Amino acid sequence: MMLSHKQQRHFVNKLIKLRQVLHRIPELAYQEVRTSDVICEALGALGIPFIRGLAKTGVVGIITKGNAGPCIAVRADMDALPITERNTFGHVSQHPGCMHACGHDGHMAMLIGAAELINRFVDFNGTVCLIFQPAEEGQAGAKAMLDDGLLERFPIQAIAGLHNWPSLPAGSFATRPGALMASSNKFEIHLDGRGGHAAQPHIAINPINAAAQLCLGLQSLVASEVNALEAAVVTVTEIKAGNGFNVIPERVSIRGTVRAFDSLTVDRLASAIERMSEGIAQAFGCRGTVDFRRSYPALINCPFMVDLGLEAARQVFAEPYVQAQAQASMAAEDFAFFSERIPGVFAFLGSARRSDDPPLHSAHYDFNDAILYSGAAWFAAFARTCFEAMSSAKDLGGHAYVSDQ
Repeated sequence: MMLSHKQQRHFVNKLIKLRQVLHRIPELAYQEVRTSDVICEALGALGIPFIRGLAKTGVVGIITKGNAGPCIAVRADMDALPITERNTFGHVSQHPGCMHACGHDGHMAMLIGAAELINRFVDFNGTVCLIFQPAEEGQAGAKAMLDDGLLERFPIQAIAGLHNWPSLPAGSFATRPGALMASSNKFEIHLDGRGGHAAQPHIAINPINAAAQLCLGLQSLVASEVNALEAAVVTVTEIKAGNGFNVIPERVSIRGTVRAFDSLTVDRLASAIERMSEGIAQAFGCRGTVDFRRSYPALINCPFMVDLGLEAARQVFAEPYVQAQAQASMAAEDFAFFSERIPGVFAFLGSARRSDDPPLHSAHYDFNDAILYSGAAWFAAFARTCFEAMSSAKDLGGHAYVSDQ
């Protein structure tokens, strides 16, 4: 899989060109039509067959070699964010109010690069699925692909994914066994009082008073409900109430998020939020109702897959820059739906040029093209390492190896 310096430079230039094309045409969840077209054109140019239409706009490239063997997958996300880009370079977004502010343009380019490397240099018996997944940004595109029959079409036994990580320096790689990213859960609380004139609060019931106490109380829940050796976050992100300086509103709405690494902690916090909301509402003469929704599960890495991912990383990155115990993140990632069903590894690929690089989801963010090759090479190295392990192991992280797939 080694490329000469000249070949690598040419290879990277192709990926940069593709990445910048994708950056110009950002599309939101389940609207990635032109993005899918570009991906299919790139796969077709490599002679790689594909199917499209899973979860509306998803694409799966298919590389099969040798005799019948296992099926593995490598995955990139496709969607953009509803953010107005503030950059001024030549490949700035051409879609007003929409931009690739999370680096999914780079993830797709890396997976196309991996497709070429796997197709040309990796020998194996089996199938590699190149999963281009829509709707990662809060719309559960991974779950939609699974619900649309991904595993019925492709009996995937191992899967790998990555995300560029601006808090780590470019040229570094980090993952860990077990929980890597938190679950994402949403709550919306309604406090209903009795509206009235602001000059006569004694004949009204002001839900804003209850809301003020509740917002403070919610910040105490992690300390009082969660083991100090575990991690969780409860954050209030939105409060809506009234529209006049002299009007006491009928209702206050409070929205926020709960993050944790295990479902029992989420259950405990959900119960506590409901109990506190109803109790404080009652104390102020209001009625409190809670809508608690579980969005993404925690992303749990399979230890055996992590070992394979680290082995692959050491083929690409300098040993001092490979971290086997990455700091877990309270951010969420819908790759978690894949790792619930398939032994998988997800990793962070350092992308920081400088310490003051714009963070993910910033209107000034741009993917660091200098890491395109290492991402593509890691995907390819993982595929080779995984097939080698499968040829000698009958069990992958607790999932049986089916030899006739």
